[in-house]
Amino acid sequence: MPIAIFDMDGVLYRGAQVMPHAREALDRLRSAQWDVFFATNNSTATRMDYLRLLQQLGLGGDLDHIVTSGYATAHYLERRRPKPKDVLVIGADGLRQEIRAVGIAVRDADELPGSHPPPEAAADGVDPGAMRRYLVSLELPPAPDTVVVGLDLHLTYAKVAEAQRAILAGADFICSNRDRAYPVEGRLLPGAGTIVAAIEVATGKKAVCIGKPEPFLFEEAIRRAGKEDGRVVVVGDSTDYDMVAAHRVGAVGVLITTGLTEKESLQKASGDAVPDRVIGSLEDLFVLPEFAGV
Repeated sequence: MPIAIFDMDGVLYRGAQVMPHAREALDRLRSAQWDVFFATNNSTATRMDYLRLLQQLGLGGDLDHIVTSGYATAHYLERRRPKPKDVLVIGADGLRQEIRAVGIAVRDADELPGSHPPPEAAADGVDPGAMRRYLVSLELPPAPDTVVVGLDLHLTYAKVAEAQRAILAGADFICSNRDRAYPVEGRLLPGAGTIVAAIEVATGKKAVCIGKPEPFLFEEAIRRAGKEDGRVVVVGDSTDYDMVAAHRVGAVGVLITTGLTEKESLQKASGDAVPDRVIGSLEDLFVLPEFAGV
């Protein structure tokens, strides 16, 4: 059974809007006995959250066919030796839940030093030194053994400071992904990579990345399918992330131009970032030789 792995945001939907021909394309592949997987660098939600979203959007799927960077990060940590015992997450609760699900202790967001500043420190532009004085005055807990960074829509200076403290004290530094941006209705928003970059600058350390362009997400999908030597096609919207990861697992990389990709990035792509095929719509999948007869 051939395998199709789809990126989600920008490929199958954008925000709450289903992309044209998404439902029809998935239905055709499943009817032709393709094993359809969903893989996303987004670590803010759990696989169960994504299952509910896919069902709500009418895209189908089941839990075993969803791989997120949060899920892959959790299982990467589970396999590490020594296994982490105390993890600080700079990210969303979905990432914390995935790590806890493999039996690893994760600090609560409310436990982070500096998460409840007094009004004079929290107010922007009133007293620039108030936050510094507040952070310096805190009674700090022992540093965690691991810092995991994902997309954090409530990022604060205090969170960056605590990640910096832990990493400089020797904590392992892991990130769920390095996405520079992600598509929503009508615009792009900064991705987890912007937060990872800030902490790397603050510490002088480089994070171990789990999400695309690293191969872990796609390797997990292929492992779940049980077809490590079969035909695999990846459909994504990024040359730097989806296409590179596809080629690292020996898959055919199909670039769809409905998401992140701009003409300039396609023209500048080199090496593993160069797609094998380029389409403008999911309907165009079925003119490609990889999908002949579907």
